[in-house]
Amino acid sequence: MPSLKSIARRFSDRAFGTAFDHALARSRHAPRNSFLFYWNRGMGDVALCLVPLFARIRSETPGARIAVITRDELKAPFELADVDEVYVLPGLQREARVDLAGACTTLGLDLGEFGTVFDYPDPNRWLEGRRDEFPPTLSWNPQWDVHAERLLPLPRNQIVIGAHVHSETAGYYGYVKDWPAAAWQSLFARFAVAERVHWILFGRTPGPPYDGANISDLRGRTDFAELLSIIKNRCRLLIAPDSGVLTMVYYLDVAFPLDVISLWSDPRQGILRQGCSSPNPLLRHIPLYGAREDIRNLSVAAVESAVRAALGSGVRQPASDCRRQP
Repeated sequence: MPSLKSIARRFSDRAFGTAFDHALARSRHAPRNSFLFYWNRGMGDVALCLVPLFARIRSETPGARIAVITRDELKAPFELADVDEVYVLPGLQREARVDLAGACTTLGLDLGEFGTVFDYPDPNRWLEGRRDEFPPTLSWNPQWDVHAERLLPLPRNQIVIGAHVHSETAGYYGYVKDWPAAAWQSLFARFAVAERVHWILFGRTPGPPYDGANISDLRGRTDFAELLSIIKNRCRLLIAPDSGVLTMVYYLDVAFPLDVISLWSDPRQGILRQGCSSPNPLLRHIPLYGAREDIRNLSVAAVESAVRAALGSGVRQPASDCRRQP
């Protein structure tokens, strides 16, 4: 049940506007039509939270300059997010707060050049009740397509399934986000080489090995652009927990055939919370939920069944613009 404080805050935001509403209103009279965001939280929130804010800025203040200061890991994701400039603060660790004036000095920027500055955005609050106004979309960079052939020159007759076996962000949340390693291993074992299935493992860092002659482990061996290129150009299907990888793939605004099986503990998070279909008309989404909101209760048999159903299905149906996910 919401606290009295959160109820009062929600009422105030709806009655009088959020801090973002007020900043946007002031920007229309500012001498500099420019916005600076400092963002050092999750990758998935670049699409889920910031892209809708950027889109609203573009809609209400045409010609605005949007710049972001962030950590190195998020530079490439922001390049797909319709921003004008991305600045990487050296050595920045996730969630670290900074003195923005000092950060600008380090980067050779003049903080005074920006008419509106968000040093610690609160997009979940600012988007409450308005998430369907500007559904997230991420532009694809066609120059990234070449990475797939270089990194994964597999025969075309193989069925490539991508597996993001660990969200790598579980430590930032108060619940279990990851399907157990033993469950992944059991799933891989249920698809023999004779079925032409080839598994590709994704992740930022190397992890414990998985056994299987039909597994290519790319964990720790791809950057963000390479990972997305492989998923876009090689994968027939992607299986992933609620993660930045899942979110960024889901909101790519480019048509390519892909079935996505997502694995969940909390169905009130991520792309399910956003509630909009992918802008990719050839993407089909199959969310699976662990009983009692625990991904560890999701059986291997249930995931296997979803994989086989997806592989045996016909032509993908175009998605609508914005609807609640099942």
